[in-house]
Amino acid sequence: MRKYLSVIASEAKQSTSCLLLLFLLCFSHTSHAANQADLEKLLMINKQSKPLDLSNADLRHLQFDSKINLQKANLSHSNLSGMDLSKINLEEANLSYANLSHTKLNQVNLTHANLRHANLYNSEIQKSDLSNADLSYADLAEANLQSSIFSKTILKCTRLNGADLRNSHFTEADLSGASLINTITDNSIDYDTVIDSNIVCE
Repeated sequence: MRKYLSVIASEAKQSTSCLLLLFLLCFSHTSHAANQADLEKLLMINKQSKPLDLSNADLRHLQFDSKINLQKANLSHSNLSGMDLSKINLEEANLSYANLSHTKLNQVNLTHANLRHANLYNSEIQKSDLSNADLSYADLAEANLQSSIFSKTILKCTRLNGADLRNSHFTEADLSGASLINTITDNSIDYDTVIDSNIVCE
């Protein structure tokens, strides 16, 4: 393991941020919760650096506040279940296959985010902007999506059973193949512009 870390560190020119990230992810892969202090250092270092890579990490015990910018961050396959990520900038973030069930994402910028196959079951996504985001095959069953913006959002084969979409904007959203059993769409705006092509969801 030490030899492996040494090789990685050498290839990264002993970058402090790289070492901190490697340390954080090592803990995640050994089923330990990621360390809050290390994350804060990593966030500070990456403020003017490359987007964070926290993919495949168990982040449930960390505390993210509205000052943290996760724009373009890689959070694919990460576990964020039950967390409060309200008011955080997740523009262009990669959240594909992430576990976001029971998570609060209120007033969040998710424009152009990748949420393909993400688990958002029973999540709260109120007053958030998901314009141009890709939620293909995502699970949004029982989610509270009131007053959110889904302008040109891709919702192909998305599970929206029992979701609350009241007062949300759906300008040219693509709901082809989406499951809408018992979905609440009262007072949805521009729902008549929704794209609903007949496709096969695998």
